[in-house]
Amino acid sequence: MVLCTGTSRIKFVALSRTLAISLLLLIGTTAEVRSQEMLGAVLGNYAGINAIQLNPASMHGSRLWLDIQLAGADISFQNNYMYLSKQEFIFWDLFKPGFILPSHNEEYGTEVRNFYRYTNSNRKNIFLNLRINGPGAMLIWEDHAFGIHSAVRSVSSIRKLPLDVANFMYLGLNYKPQQNINYTTNKRFGLAQMSWFEVGLSYACKVYARGFDRLDAGLSVRKLFGLTGLYAVVDNLDYEVPDDSTIQFNNLDARYGFSLPVDYNTNGTGSSTDPLIAGGGWGFDLGVTYTRLTRTHQKQYFDRLCEQKYEDYLYRIGLSLIDIGGIRFKHRAQTYAIDNRSSYWENVTHLDFETIDHMMDTISFKFYGDPDAASRDDKFTLWLPSAFSVQFDYHYYQNWYINASLIVPFQFSRISVSRPALLAVTPRYEMRWFGASLPLSLYDWYQPRIGLSLRFYILTVGTEKLGSYLGFSNFNGLDFYFTIKIPFEKGVCRQKTSKSCPAYETFTPL
Repeated sequence: MVLCTGTSRIKFVALSRTLAISLLLLIGTTAEVRSQEMLGAVLGNYAGINAIQLNPASMHGSRLWLDIQLAGADISFQNNYMYLSKQEFIFWDLFKPGFILPSHNEEYGTEVRNFYRYTNSNRKNIFLNLRINGPGAMLIWEDHAFGIHSAVRSVSSIRKLPLDVANFMYLGLNYKPQQNINYTTNKRFGLAQMSWFEVGLSYACKVYARGFDRLDAGLSVRKLFGLTGLYAVVDNLDYEVPDDSTIQFNNLDARYGFSLPVDYNTNGTGSSTDPLIAGGGWGFDLGVTYTRLTRTHQKQYFDRLCEQKYEDYLYRIGLSLIDIGGIRFKHRAQTYAIDNRSSYWENVTHLDFETIDHMMDTISFKFYGDPDAASRDDKFTLWLPSAFSVQFDYHYYQNWYINASLIVPFQFSRISVSRPALLAVTPRYEMRWFGASLPLSLYDWYQPRIGLSLRFYILTVGTEKLGSYLGFSNFNGLDFYFTIKIPFEKGVCRQKTSKSCPAYETFTPL
């Protein structure tokens, strides 16, 4: 996110988006964390349909036989480059009348900035996730569990951005401490953003149940409808900035592409005949769960689904693969490549791009001497933020539980949105009408965080970054989620209303 003032700086932002390989083209529309994992909503025996987000096999461990989701949402943002000082800002300041974002002068000049920078040499990562869960439901019937779910998701990620590139993007080419220095990197870095709508089905079954041991397996299949997608991947970058209006690219090896709901010739919203859905694909989640029961497993016999009995446990171990798949963008899709080319850009602060097509043609001409030479294809596949997860849940005492979860991201392709790693230990207390959890997590292997989640009957609210709201740490991200559901607990049935009408029965939610 580039914060600049003045016409010339705005023009530079447009240019640098192209030069850093549409790296910046993405920046204008990116910024991810992955969803955080909504630990307070997806863990526990009352998680119901939400549990499939981490492991579809976990449906069988639920205390619920029926769970109806009305709505839910999760928004999370995190970065390790910019922050607001905890001495100057806490989240709730935003709601004070007349609030003005704090500002300061940068050390190299007189320009005023709102954000401080982490100036260590670590590669910079930015993540933004938005998830809106639509209607869904889960039903358990004997050895089988079924789920139906829907969601709108948007995930953006900037991964392993060199500090020098981040500084030029944020501060501009007039950042004198980095001028007249040759910067070279052959370690891949990039950005990706994807928004989509999904509907899916989940199924889990008891694979093995004998004595104190039970093994469950689950699968989720989701149809994906792509709305927007864009990416930029840089494999090699060698450049120098002599002054505040010149960039010398000694070598650039990069790929970039996009599918956006705009007319690239006019920057308008496109014609009415353009489809809203720009691409389609499939997503899959796979999981298994081993449960060590406190009593030997017994085959259940019941007349009504609500009579099913919950099987208590000593501990559970789950393994899962989540967000496997991708979306093939075919409408409004364009891809480009700069294959180890050099280019000299002067007077960049005076360059102006009237349309997206104009920008793409200019980049191609600068590197190839031909406005069409960088173009490659009119379709591309953007992969989901895939991950491998391990879950361990221990029943400590009565209503007290401790969960440990590990999420390790991986990619099927370099053209992929990504998610950060997460290691979390979550103690929780749960009852029928109330639950509370306190996630303690290590985010992306570098940042310790503490969260809080509370469940009141049908409503769950939570965060995995409590310090952002209380001013305990610098403000470099936030996280918030909620769910509204109607749960029906196993073994809780209402009596039939009338002996004269034995076929009529009703069920009472938790």
